[in-house]
Amino acid sequence: MEELRISYATTKNQRMTNVVIFSYFTLFGLYFVITQALISNYKSLIFIGSAILSLLAIILLLKNTLWLPAPLVNISNEKIEANLSGQKKILIDWATVSNINIGQSYIVFFTNGGQKQRKLELAELKYNDLLAVKSKVIELCEHKNISYRND
Repeated sequence: MEELRISYATTKNQRMTNVVIFSYFTLFGLYFVITQALISNYKSLIFIGSAILSLLAIILLLKNTLWLPAPLVNISNEKIEANLSGQKKILIDWATVSNINIGQSYIVFFTNGGQKQRKLELAELKYNDLLAVKSKVIELCEHKNISYRND
């Protein structure tokens, strides 16, 4: 079965465009910093502005390449990962799930024969994404013969 991945980060095309633009700004700023440094003109407004431009461009470049946010919800055949704000990271292995309660904006997973329960609060997701998560959970419950019910 396919993996469901919900992320509200920028798209790949936007990231690639941002990388190109911020790389250009970085090179442009570094060019002026180096040329001003070679002529020992450290007090010039162009040098200071170019250094600030280079620093900001490098930060934005890293933000679009290395510092990407994790997906909010990732559901696969083996596990469920949720990284929603206001909650600690939730990782549930399907092998330990025995029962599921599905509410309007939450899902409660009973693990280890019902001894433990983990609540996945999905209120911050968009409505279509909430429906996609619920339908994927129901699909996997039916596939793995896990009992579920609506609250």
